[in-house]
Amino acid sequence: MRADVAVVGAGIIGALAAYELAKRGVAVALLDAEKEGAATLASAGMLAPYPEGLSGELLEAGLYGLARYPELLAELRERGLEVEAGFSGTWVAPLSLGEKEAWQAQDPLPYPVRGGLGARRFPGGFVHPKALREALLEAFRDLGGTYLRAEVEGVEGGRVHWREGALRARFVLLAVGAWGGRFGLRVRPLKGEALLLWGEAPPGPLFAGEGYLLPREGGVYVGATSREGWAEGVDLYGLRWLADYAHERFPPLEGARFRGAVFGFRPAGELFVGEVEEGVYAAVGHGRNGVLLAPWTAKRLLGLLGVEDDAA
Repeated sequence: MRADVAVVGAGIIGALAAYELAKRGVAVALLDAEKEGAATLASAGMLAPYPEGLSGELLEAGLYGLARYPELLAELRERGLEVEAGFSGTWVAPLSLGEKEAWQAQDPLPYPVRGGLGARRFPGGFVHPKALREALLEAFRDLGGTYLRAEVEGVEGGRVHWREGALRARFVLLAVGAWGGRFGLRVRPLKGEALLLWGEAPPGPLFAGEGYLLPREGGVYVGATSREGWAEGVDLYGLRWLADYAHERFPPLEGARFRGAVFGFRPAGELFVGEVEEGVYAAVGHGRNGVLLAPWTAKRLLGLLGVEDDAA
């Protein structure tokens, strides 16, 4: 099997890069191990460059992503693919006078927060990552892209191989998230757990203290824990922290019904998007901002491959 480009990893970053390449007529093979704990499947999908504390080039990258998403979702909608999203803003609710001063929080609270001292609204929003991934994969296939469920074991000399087979490609893109260490990339897993509830949601992402809320499929997404390592699943410690946070901080959620819990491994480390060896490129270290930074990352990868970016 051959392809112009082999993309290893079909999270948001890999799926978006593969879609953008296929849209421009590049022959792409997209490979994914479909591992439990993939960050995209549990991600909040926040588009919150200012509350996330980004600055400098990272802030510019985040603002590019925020501006690109409405266009991308409109493209998918033209293909009959709807993705839950909202762009009404993101809010920070300070819980102390020091926080209130630091955030210059003079806006009213958009949602009841126990102990909240006003709010600050920033440009931003959210997108449903799992739904976005599914839409991108469907659009990618419609464009003639090849999707393979395969756990890639190695990449060398333009050859990507896994236990059951191999393919050759002119270029290889590694978008393998927290599993980058197996390819020599400097990234480590940082597990995040989140709670899904049936209840009243804020109008967009709302940060308060150590956690946050946002709308999700008619209910509420409550996040998130952050712990080093590969321990799978949502454990009692994480579930208790999330439940206590939701119940004690937000009055509308005191009687909210449990819907489920999710976990994923964030790819922690220094952000890197570039060439690691001749013909092999990597996008790693996006942490909890992979969804926000995905459009910028895809644009940068297209540039590195010499593919015209007519969506800029």
